[in-house]
Amino acid sequence: MRFRTSRRRAQSASLAITLSALAGAPSASAYQLFDSGGFSANANLNLRMGFRHGEEINFGKGALAGFGQIFRSTGEKSRNDLEVAAKPFLGLKYQLDGSELYSGVSVVGATTTLDGELSGQMARSGDRVLKTDHAYVGWRNETFDLSFGAQEFSVGDGLIIGDGNFNQGHDNGQYWTGAFAAWRNTGILKINTSPIRADLYWLRTDADLGGSDVVGINVENSSTERFGRLGLMYFEIVGDNNKGLAQGVGFKGMKAMGVRGADLHLPGHPEFKIYGEYVYEGGRSELTGIPNDGAAWYVEPAYEFESLPWKPRLHYRYSHFSGDTAGTRDNEEYRGMFFTIFRRDWDTWYQGEIAGEFHLFCENQETHMIKLKAHPAEKWAVAGLYFHNELDTPQYFGIPVRSTDWSDEVNFYVEYVPNQQFYGYAGVAWSTPDGAAKEIFGKEDQLVLELYLSYTFQ
Repeated sequence: MRFRTSRRRAQSASLAITLSALAGAPSASAYQLFDSGGFSANANLNLRMGFRHGEEINFGKGALAGFGQIFRSTGEKSRNDLEVAAKPFLGLKYQLDGSELYSGVSVVGATTTLDGELSGQMARSGDRVLKTDHAYVGWRNETFDLSFGAQEFSVGDGLIIGDGNFNQGHDNGQYWTGAFAAWRNTGILKINTSPIRADLYWLRTDADLGGSDVVGINVENSSTERFGRLGLMYFEIVGDNNKGLAQGVGFKGMKAMGVRGADLHLPGHPEFKIYGEYVYEGGRSELTGIPNDGAAWYVEPAYEFESLPWKPRLHYRYSHFSGDTAGTRDNEEYRGMFFTIFRRDWDTWYQGEIAGEFHLFCENQETHMIKLKAHPAEKWAVAGLYFHNELDTPQYFGIPVRSTDWSDEVNFYVEYVPNQQFYGYAGVAWSTPDGAAKEIFGKEDQLVLELYLSYTFQ
């Protein structure tokens, strides 16, 4: 029993290190520049690169001519995409009596080269940027944490409140490497009490996500060790700039609420866990006057085979994101809004390296996922995933289609995480289009090869 407990703690620590290294998080350990008289300064530098090769892009239709240009193709069925980014971070702290002041700033220099982002929608070759990501100040003690500015914040595993950046090339210089993670502006109060804790937040997204102003509350239990975590969430979108994904739709006026569970397990049996969440989007678009009536939910049981070599963990997930129904006065289309990556694993909400990153974005979507992940050695992980994707209603972002079958996709990848500084990923994805995808794009199977490397000097 002692061995199994220590093994599980080691795996939990390994996961935390993986996600930290993967995201190049500024909260990761940093090099101490100064520490005297209660004042300290630390810094790190994250370098990352992502290379992808694609064949029969967009199921043989070729790369698109730009974002949303579904009917315009460049004709490039084969593409190479290289994205690189450098991200220095500086953090400051000043100790007070029983509390501390803190701040942080990071700058991202990023570019996309070779042929550009594979699908043709998100980033062009030559896109580049140099600008801040994090820029925040705060005060905290054992109970309260009050902060303002550009910083990271998520609710649960980031299904709807994940991050405020779409990472499009014209604004962020890259797409696939996910170099930008902070909301553009925030005001966040974290109340860390027991057995219940809470977050009160105001968040602003980048222009690609409509420059949306989000005001909300999150409440959850503070300790997860005994049975896992349960949470409740509510937010309203009180403003947008009618640009990006909000253009012509109007996010302002939306009201969303949700309930979720994570790491749910019976006491003494952490090998079997259940994850799940339900989100309802209501309110009325102030731009169009159309009421929202969308919903999303998922359930994901997972089981770890502790007695087998490599300790494989098997996941099954069914996720449903409602689509708009023709002929009704309401908008039943669930908006994917601000979902993110890197929260629970590499592939949490970009469901499939092809469907999840090129075509379906947690909107008008039903997906069955089977995932098997194992650890052949302490620093290595291997995983295989299968996705069956369907549309909820017969339309693709408003374009009518006859079928709701979208695609079947298989992903395989290897991860190498020797320490908190380095993360390496190599993967392959293969997707076969079904009826609806053939109507919108092409009829050929698509192949993507991927390599992602991240190193943080600290």
